[in-house]
Amino acid sequence: MNFAEQPLSQPAESDGTKYKPVAFALISLLVVFFLYQIVGGGIVLYLFGNFTVGKETLPLQLAMMLAEILFILIPTFFLAKLQTKTWGRFLRLRKTDLYYIGLAVIGVIALQQLLEIYLYLQDLIPLPHQIKHLIDQFQKTIEETYKVLLTARSPVEFSFVVLAVAVTPAICEETLFRGLVQSNFELKMSKTKAIIWTGVIFGAYHLNPFDFVALCVLGIYLSYLVSVSGSIIVPVVAHFTNNFVSTLILYKFNKESVIAPADQKLGAGYIIAWSLVLFLIFVATTTSMVNYSKSRSLPGENGSGGSG
Repeated sequence: MNFAEQPLSQPAESDGTKYKPVAFALISLLVVFFLYQIVGGGIVLYLFGNFTVGKETLPLQLAMMLAEILFILIPTFFLAKLQTKTWGRFLRLRKTDLYYIGLAVIGVIALQQLLEIYLYLQDLIPLPHQIKHLIDQFQKTIEETYKVLLTARSPVEFSFVVLAVAVTPAICEETLFRGLVQSNFELKMSKTKAIIWTGVIFGAYHLNPFDFVALCVLGIYLSYLVSVSGSIIVPVVAHFTNNFVSTLILYKFNKESVIAPADQKLGAGYIIAWSLVLFLIFVATTTSMVNYSKSRSLPGENGSGGSG
């Protein structure tokens, strides 16, 4: 099947979906959630429940990668084939322009650092002492869990970290959310609603209440990318870039952000200046992508797509 000759920015009824799209998408999410979080998570917890920083992390990283492939990617392909015979088109497995990818990479880096500033400000919100203490403990547990997975003491270990937390999640999660879920939503919702709902579900799916807003914003942006480009490749690359940059900063500088480090207080002028710069970069890339889409033959609008 030549996906490049079968462009799709919004699924059409002619794709022959078998089940009610929204219900199918929600049931699919529940199935994958059970398989990955309960079954896969249970297996990993059983095998590596006492895993701590300092131990060899490769077995855990390989287990996490295998869990995502077995319990997210493969079930997503199966569910897509169950929903429609033209599952490749439905998941938007088609080529795209490098221009889209370049703009998405720049845009997601700017958005990522902008969200780091938001998370920095979020941590400054005053809370009652008891609540603050409980939240800090919960947040520390989550951070320590991620630290175990992201620990790398050499370039070789770092390459495995990138494979485990950047490459694999980008492919598996984007195929599920921007491929299967959003495509089903777009059959019964406007594009805008489908983008927003897919992004919000993406944020909730990560089970991290502290980063929920930031994850929703990132998810909405990734959903927008697949909608405007018509190709799953664009959000996959953007998702990979987001995770890779975070991993690289942690590996090189031992902190989550070079813009809003958590170990020092930032002045109002610094925050405003960086926020403005990052916001302008993000708006510029998004506007350029919209203008580029208008200047070419968009998938799904006249039955023909641009060249890959």
